[in-house]
Amino acid sequence: MTALLEVRDLNTVFSSDQGDISVVNGISFDVHRGHTLAIVGESGCGKSVTSLSIMGLLPKPHGRIARGSIKYEGRELVGATEQVLQDLRGNGMAMIFQEPMTSLNPSFTVGEQIIEGLLRHRKVNRVQARGIAIEMLKRVRIPSPEQRMDEYPHKLSGGMRQRVMIAMGMACEPKLLIADEPTTALDATIQAQILELMRTLQQETGTAIVLITHDLGVVAEVADDVVVMYAGRIVERGPVKQIFSTPQHPYTVGLLGAIPRMDIEKKRLIAIEGQVPNPAQRLTGCGFAKRCPFSDSHCLENIPKLVEVGTSHLSACFKTPLDPDQLPACAEFEVLA
Repeated sequence: MTALLEVRDLNTVFSSDQGDISVVNGISFDVHRGHTLAIVGESGCGKSVTSLSIMGLLPKPHGRIARGSIKYEGRELVGATEQVLQDLRGNGMAMIFQEPMTSLNPSFTVGEQIIEGLLRHRKVNRVQARGIAIEMLKRVRIPSPEQRMDEYPHKLSGGMRQRVMIAMGMACEPKLLIADEPTTALDATIQAQILELMRTLQQETGTAIVLITHDLGVVAEVADDVVVMYAGRIVERGPVKQIFSTPQHPYTVGLLGAIPRMDIEKKRLIAIEGQVPNPAQRLTGCGFAKRCPFSDSHCLENIPKLVEVGTSHLSACFKTPLDPDQLPACAEFEVLA
């Protein structure tokens, strides 16, 4: 099956006084129509930079794609003109940003901000665009949509603003939707509603979704495939069931072990000791080696490559396949069944 989005050997750098800093290092993945790919990892691992690279929204002049390929429906986006990207953004692919309060323009009503994209990408007049915008607000379950159309973002709650962002992203029925932490800072009830809403819209429209998150509970709810990133690299990739049942990278095991669980008695949450390495530091070995309970001198001096450890399941670790019997002894990491 041909992928809707194909990312190959993507390397994104930011220029600084110390030279180029590589934030995303040679990552590759596919996104298929109607499927959800989750990109997970700690803050600073390169998730959001990956999404901005795909959308062509890297801050200029400092950010740029140094090498690699990003193909949407077979069309190369790396090196594409700004006009081509503008025609595609909001139309073929759209993005829900992490913080709706700063992503929505406070000077315009929410209705005007939805209408703007419709007028740009659809052959409709303003009256027709307003009707479509109202219908989109209904679809994302915003009460009294005719009234909300003429309100400013500051008058809406966080959950309502996030729904407006989803309505804006889905208004032109894009084939690809990138959602960057869409449920961050929302309470559990609103979070569940947003996830259910995205799932329903995906079923209705067949939109492919790239979900960027650090919440593995969210991943378990909505994802088909998972990419685990650490220090700008993919350390594990595979179907969600395999990632959760048989994780093959110590970092993934640590993330799963840190999830609060109600079915077992645990005195304290498991933590992964240490910090994500500074992107400005050039790593000579595995980026996770200094935090990994399995690592040895070989890990500190060499960078592991992604190798197949199961059907469509890849891991970048010299110690794979991991022995499930040894995992609990490893800083008490626990694997979700």
